[in-house]
Amino acid sequence: MAQFLTIPDVADFLEVSERRVRTLLCQGRIAGFKDDSNIWRITCPLNIKPGKRGPDLRGYAVRKLQPRQLKVVQK
Repeated sequence: MAQFLTIPDVADFLEVSERRVRTLLCQGRIAGFKDDSNIWRITCPLNIKPGKRGPDLRGYAVRKLQPRQLKVVQK
C-alpha cells in the first residue's frame, strides 16, 4: 500500500499555510501528485527541494522543526 500525507498535515509540519503547500506542490518543490479525484497526494517520506532565490543560509543556525505525529493516508 502506498502512503501519502495530507496538505494540512504538511502545512502544520512546515509551519506554513495550506496555500503555500499547494504552491510548492505546483512548482514541483514538494513531491506529490493529483489523483483521479483531483486531490493532492503527497508522498511519504516528505521530499522538499530548496528554493533558488534568497540569501545563502548555510552559515546561519538551522531552524529546528519539532514535527508532530503526521497522519499517513492509505490509498
